[in-house]
Amino acid sequence: MQLASIAGLLPLLGGRLEAAGIDGWTVGALLALLPAGRLLAAPLWAAVADRYRLGGAVLRVSTGLSAAAGIALSRMESVPALAVALFVFSATRAPIGSVLDAFVLDDLRARGRPATEYGRIRLWGSIGFLVGVFLAAELPGFGVPPHLLADVSLVAGFGMSFAFPWRGEGGIAPVMPALRELVREPFFAPLLLAGGLQALSMSVYDTFYSVHIEALGLPPRVVGLSVALGVGCEVLLMAWGRPLLERLGPARCLLLATLSSVPRWVLMAVLTDPTLLVGTQILHGVGFGAFWLAGVQRMSRGARPEIAASAQSLWAAGTYGVGALVGAGLAGWARAELGSSGIFGMLTVVSVLASLAAGWLVWVDARGTGARAA
Repeated sequence: MQLASIAGLLPLLGGRLEAAGIDGWTVGALLALLPAGRLLAAPLWAAVADRYRLGGAVLRVSTGLSAAAGIALSRMESVPALAVALFVFSATRAPIGSVLDAFVLDDLRARGRPATEYGRIRLWGSIGFLVGVFLAAELPGFGVPPHLLADVSLVAGFGMSFAFPWRGEGGIAPVMPALRELVREPFFAPLLLAGGLQALSMSVYDTFYSVHIEALGLPPRVVGLSVALGVGCEVLLMAWGRPLLERLGPARCLLLATLSSVPRWVLMAVLTDPTLLVGTQILHGVGFGAFWLAGVQRMSRGARPEIAASAQSLWAAGTYGVGALVGAGLAGWARAELGSSGIFGMLTVVSVLASLAAGWLVWVDARGTGARAA
């Protein structure tokens, strides 16, 4: 439900802001508030969830506050009001994914199932987003505003949060020593660097693709079809992600994801035919699906169970926090100086750098495996 609500709010937001006469720099600054709120708030929320074992409580408070902020966001018109609503929505929503991921990984561990099965559960979020995008594109044709979908999904997500236990067993957990140990691990820096660069490119695509389609003079339906195909492929990859992860390992899966984005952005920078543009989104299945599964899996493998939510919040903060924040600024500059096609030319360079960082991670993990074997 949470991803369905995002589908009703964010994919068309960039186009909505430009249609309101807001310039590219201001659009970039507004969209930067989303990762800024996530970056500042996610680790704090997750630390509370882990230290005091209050995952369910944090989930309830977060979904409730973000529902109120999201409902307000869809009705804002002025730039100052939009800025406040975007930041509050992002900051209050920040821990939801990390806490849910921690619940899923803990449940798999408790049932003796491998963490590589995470994708078969996470795919339901992608399905929710896919359905949400379809409805958001089609509902206006029936006189129903897209934000109504977001309103219903946000409230439903808040209601579903009560299905999770309020708190876990045990007293206060020693979170900080485990976190210090995690960030000193050799894999941590290359994982966050590769993930941040990959998320940078993905977040720019999410918010500026509709702007690019409009600049090409193509109908809005192209955006809906593109997202539907891309997320559909993402769902398939997550459904079959376990054998991929077990065969390649998280580091090589992440490298595969970053490499797949290079031809994708090159093609999007030069193509103008709507059919070809839609077809290019097949690569999204690997570009996002393999990237996200690999990051969650590698972070979970390197972290102690008592900091499960905090570890995933660091992954979220480094990717859709730092990465997306830098991406919003770069995309605002590229939109103003290079045009919408120039955005994807810039992303090509970003994906090459992400691939180099992922290659570093492959080397670090291979060296660690060799050291353990010796």
